[in-house]
Amino acid sequence: MPSPADPSPWESTVVLGNGDVAVIRPLTPHDRDALASFHRRQSKDSIYRRYFSPKPELSDRDLDHFTHIDMTDRVALAVELHGDFIAWSSYERWPGRSEAEAAFMVDDAHQGEGIATLMLEHLAAIARSNGIDRFTAEVLADNRPMLAVFAKAGWPLQRRFDSGVVDLDWELATTEAFLDSVERREQRADSRAVVRLLIPRAIAVIGASDRPGSVGAAIWDSITANTSVPVHAVNPARTMLGDRPCHASVADLPDDISLAVVAVPAQHLDDTIDACIARRMRGAIVITSVDGTDVDVAAMVARARRNGLRIIGPSSMGVASARPDASLQAALVRFTLPVGHVAISMQSGSLASSLLRRARDLDLGISWFVSLGDKADVSANDLLQFWEEDTNTRVVAIYTESFGNPRKFARIARRVSRTKPIVAVRTGSASVGAASSALYQQAGVIEVPTVPALLDTARVLATQPHPSGPNIAVISNSRSPTVLAAAALEHAGLIAVDPPRPLDWRSSADDYEYAIETALDDEQIHGLLVIHAPAVEGDVDVAAAHIHRAAGGAGKPVVAVLLGGTDGPVVPGSAVPAFAFPEQAAAVLGHAYAYGRWLVSDSAIEIGPVRPVDPDAARRVIDHVVEDGRSEPRLEECRRLLEAYGVTFPAAVEASPATAVETANAIGYPVAIKAVRRRPGRSARSGVALDIASASAAKRALDTIVEALGTDADELIIQSMASPGVDLRVHCEHDERLGAIVSVGLGGAQAEVIADRTSRLAPVSPAVARTMLAETRVLTALVEADIDPSAVVDVIVQAAQLASDHPRVRDLDLNPVIASSDGTVVTDAIIRLADDDADGDSLIRKLV
Repeated sequence: MPSPADPSPWESTVVLGNGDVAVIRPLTPHDRDALASFHRRQSKDSIYRRYFSPKPELSDRDLDHFTHIDMTDRVALAVELHGDFIAWSSYERWPGRSEAEAAFMVDDAHQGEGIATLMLEHLAAIARSNGIDRFTAEVLADNRPMLAVFAKAGWPLQRRFDSGVVDLDWELATTEAFLDSVERREQRADSRAVVRLLIPRAIAVIGASDRPGSVGAAIWDSITANTSVPVHAVNPARTMLGDRPCHASVADLPDDISLAVVAVPAQHLDDTIDACIARRMRGAIVITSVDGTDVDVAAMVARARRNGLRIIGPSSMGVASARPDASLQAALVRFTLPVGHVAISMQSGSLASSLLRRARDLDLGISWFVSLGDKADVSANDLLQFWEEDTNTRVVAIYTESFGNPRKFARIARRVSRTKPIVAVRTGSASVGAASSALYQQAGVIEVPTVPALLDTARVLATQPHPSGPNIAVISNSRSPTVLAAAALEHAGLIAVDPPRPLDWRSSADDYEYAIETALDDEQIHGLLVIHAPAVEGDVDVAAAHIHRAAGGAGKPVVAVLLGGTDGPVVPGSAVPAFAFPEQAAAVLGHAYAYGRWLVSDSAIEIGPVRPVDPDAARRVIDHVVEDGRSEPRLEECRRLLEAYGVTFPAAVEASPATAVETANAIGYPVAIKAVRRRPGRSARSGVALDIASASAAKRALDTIVEALGTDADELIIQSMASPGVDLRVHCEHDERLGAIVSVGLGGAQAEVIADRTSRLAPVSPAVARTMLAETRVLTALVEADIDPSAVVDVIVQAAQLASDHPRVRDLDLNPVIASSDGTVVTDAIIRLADDDADGDSLIRKLV
């Protein structure tokens, strides 16, 4: 049995419904006394509801039974909060069946905090991994809270009532309702946990100082000057800081401190965090840098989380908000941030100062700024959960260098993006590979290349609607910047159109106002890019005032380019953004338009197969291949695997050189002859002979293949020729961080050279599949050939579903998929399988 010093792989920290952080772990024999004590302090009603009888004490036999478990057929989980045993749950498999009975008990003092729901989710994940696919439970009819837990979990329940007891049973399927329930519970809990960090009752600055130039002095001055809650200093070398008393240690602080801002030398960091834990603080912002030190950050964070303390950092620059209702400036900045609606998360601490100064110069209003630093605990995922419900935040801007839990980010960001745009710069490991790009596209995240572009895009989205179409009217009094703007708009995926009332070098500021109003009234125009080139220096301010007046409150986006001016609002306090050059403005409008298209298409929630699928049939094929010690299915196995998901092959038969011609005669000409172990290319010498129209032609092609490949020609495939059409490639591959990724592009022998592809996380909806086609040259080719893309969309959706449902499918390469007026067929497939499911149970993946 595991001991407390040897944590189970099933141990994890979880966020309760009230924002507290607790630990869920398997029960061990060491828990006998804690379990007995827990039982004694529960009310008689709670005990009766759990055991259906008065049971003031657990017997030695009970204690042995509940604490000696195998984590397979018998599982028991404990929940600890600050080291206190506050709940436990269990399941026991019914002998000889794939069903188990589940039971729960939550401390009377902690009911209503979502603990039973959390335990149910974790029990179900463990059960699924052990081959258990159904739970049963007995609940007293008057135990409404527990009945509600089961009802709200998202599984379809079967109920039977007999003699005051409700018998429940349900299948542990990963239903959409279940996933929705998990996400809702997770979002509420994570949001409340972040609230306790960012909106504290009182703050302690540990390492506060009055020594000029020190980090302790900078953070102390910043917090005391701009924070509305009580602030206390801790420094053993001081008794006063200015006119405020200074505490010698964390132990001397008042009891109501919920947040610590830590700026101590690295060698004291562990002891400081332990002291915060002892005072039961809820959060710590760690300014201290641990680079080049021997601080075990992972162990420190694990210890903190086990005891309900969440950490931002280390190496954080701090957090700040200029909101009147939550004024907090626990950041290393020496100026007041403007109040607004953009929340900023930065992983880099060193870049944060420059970013905030740039935001100030742009008059970009901030709702929150959080420097995550090393991101050892609190991540952008946690912040998104909070900002999703924050009414003061309209746009989220993120700078990230690495993904902590990319699957979770994809789920959360996709949900948040439907109501609030997320703009992001990704560098470092977060920028590597098609998987990262697919994650951003799938989640609706607006990716920009630079930090200045991040701020530009955020300020426009915070103040302007996104374009409903691509037509952008360029209103300008100068030809050269108009030409530049038109080219930049085209590069951004937009169409530059002439305004209804054009201007020229003679146009006055009044003319601008009329031209803008006229363009806004034109239904064929979806946005305005207004350029003013001043004849003399003073003209800029006059034109800016007229632009502001004409564009104020418009239902279409209006951005201004004031040549000779600066970036910021077109006039102080205006919602109309201004730029110094047309390229910046055009790029931002392009990002806004792409986001609007995502809202209409990719954000659709109808993810899933468009035709019936048979996952069990596919699983049987995979099991057979793997159990046979192979990683690649044979031809017939490939056909059965694909057809289980509605993807069809033309007639194909395995053959040898001796039987190839006879097989071709039986199939009927024209045929293709392919070597299983062929070379790259589409010629007989590479092992592929196409459009073979007769037995004599088959014999000649076969001789060439055997001569070129030797023994590699021993295994052949004879296949009916598909009608000619557009060749494309549908490729699904497994990413260790994100799961299945589906890519689409032009196919054929030169697919890798052409490099025409776009990617998404699998599974995808038909709307997303259509968007993917439009992002490549495939859609243009289909339109030019007068081929309906619907059948191609079906193949993409079905293949992505197959890869998503079966993580052991590590590579599924359909190339070429030929689309013609006769339909769409897969003419070649390479499938590679793994002998284990590295992703684990899909239910488990949703909980990490």
